[in-house]
Amino acid sequence: MLRTQLSACFSKSVSSLSPTASTLEDVAANHRGLARVVLKKGKAQILKDGNPMVYSGAVDRIKGRPAPKTGDVVLVSDGSEKPIGWGLYNSVSMFCVRLMQLEEEVRRDPSCTLNMEKLLEKRFSDAIDLRRSLGLPSSDTNAYRLINSEGDRLSGLIVDVFGEVAVIASSAAWVEKYRPQIESVVSKIAGVRHTWWRSSVDILKEEGLEVPREKEQGQPPFTQKVKVVENGVYYLVSPEGQKTGFYADQRENRRLISSLSKDKRVLDLCCYIVLIKWGNWIYAIPKAQN
Repeated sequence: MLRTQLSACFSKSVSSLSPTASTLEDVAANHRGLARVVLKKGKAQILKDGNPMVYSGAVDRIKGRPAPKTGDVVLVSDGSEKPIGWGLYNSVSMFCVRLMQLEEEVRRDPSCTLNMEKLLEKRFSDAIDLRRSLGLPSSDTNAYRLINSEGDRLSGLIVDVFGEVAVIASSAAWVEKYRPQIESVVSKIAGVRHTWWRSSVDILKEEGLEVPREKEQGQPPFTQKVKVVENGVYYLVSPEGQKTGFYADQRENRRLISSLSKDKRVLDLCCYIVLIKWGNWIYAIPKAQN
């Protein structure tokens, strides 16, 4: 079972806690030196409504000495300095803070508050539960997106699972900072035996990071293609290919093309997956004349 190992790890880490604090302010009181990002008047509601990004233009001031560094955990407060959540700071990016938890979440369960390692375990556990509710993985689909950035409340992080291989795509400074913790959580997912890290070098430059490309990071090349199945169709995926090597988020579009192409001749133009294994075209072949 995909969730088993991670679930056991997460349960153990949570059971070892006995939080007494019930508000974000209470928890923060136990973290000396925690900086506070204070928003301009009227800029807090969009975050309460679900937007995880605190834009630099929405920030009125930053309280705390020394000043926070990129990747540091910070409090986010409204104009009256009342905490509304916490997140990860970036001193360079237009995304000043990527919000990780809101105040009401902390009130319900403070066990992960201001602790990225425990929060990562919880976010992954929730993501696994959600995919299982959608029937993923299954006997006819073992290629799917496990972590979908903001969709799974881990802005800047993508994790695609291809059978026994998990490809981790990073496009945020905090993801690079917490790489060891992320790789540790992914390695605990039952069924995953190999991980491959992909850094979005150009995007990370906008985050203030100069990250070497894969060949310069010390990772051994992933020369083998991975055989996966999606909706009963087999593909060969290269984790070194574009993005994560396979457009896992296009599963339903490929299924649609399969139904539309039945008994028809199909012309496939300008499709990246063609370079891997004839992508949409392979969907057409079993059901089309040509």
